[in-house]
Amino acid sequence: MNLQAIRRWAPWLSLVVLFAIATTLLSWWQFARREERVEKITQVVENYESEPIELSEVSWIEVGNGLRADEWRPLILQGNYIPEQAVLVRNRPLSGSPGFLQLVPFRTTTGEVIVIERGWLPAGSDITEPLLNPLPDSEIKELVVRLRQGEFDSGKQSVEGRLDTIDLAEYSQLHPELAIETKFYGRLATETPSSDEAPLPQPKPSLNEGNHLSYALQWLLFGIMAFAAFLWAYRNDKRLRLEEQGLIPRKSQKRTQANDDAAFEDQNQ
Repeated sequence: MNLQAIRRWAPWLSLVVLFAIATTLLSWWQFARREERVEKITQVVENYESEPIELSEVSWIEVGNGLRADEWRPLILQGNYIPEQAVLVRNRPLSGSPGFLQLVPFRTTTGEVIVIERGWLPAGSDITEPLLNPLPDSEIKELVVRLRQGEFDSGKQSVEGRLDTIDLAEYSQLHPELAIETKFYGRLATETPSSDEAPLPQPKPSLNEGNHLSYALQWLLFGIMAFAAFLWAYRNDKRLRLEEQGLIPRKSQKRTQANDDAAFEDQNQ
């Protein structure tokens, strides 16, 4: 490659290299997102159907990527609900329908107060209120719940009697007299004795990895294709210049039906 060709093609090669770097970084990002998703799925598979543990056995240590060791693990609780301190979490659609989550604090027989997500409630006709909101009684019950990590504050202004997320710190501020546990809450699995009316139970979390792997491979492919396109353009340009200089014979054009039709029309004009 002579100096003139280098000057002409160097900017294009630089663009291709920058594009390939960008696609590689995007590919790594998708691989990282897939790894996080696989870790979450693995935790659900290992903990969801495991034997229930007691509250004293909960090990809420971080195991990487923001995951907690006992998340999704079943937990046994004995005690009573505090229905007068129930709160709804708004903007929680289920299967495409608008709705709410019902949160009710539960005081154990040993004095701890755990927030229980009892299930989903469909929205009424105006969407701002649930169609119904059946609260539990305050009788002694035994619950099996699955441990969940609290959610982050949405940053939105809260509506009185509503939460935008399952932000346990915010819930605790609403009822400071309860000394609510803020590290985790429980998603209701079973309740004994059961209530006559109750919210719909939440479905098991999806075990689908998503499209992260295919997206990661696509980004890598785009980077490879950029280099292939650059190489094709360079070789084609070099061939055309050699043909113009008479150093190589001109490449014969492939015969097509369109060319035959054009030649026939020229002969009959």
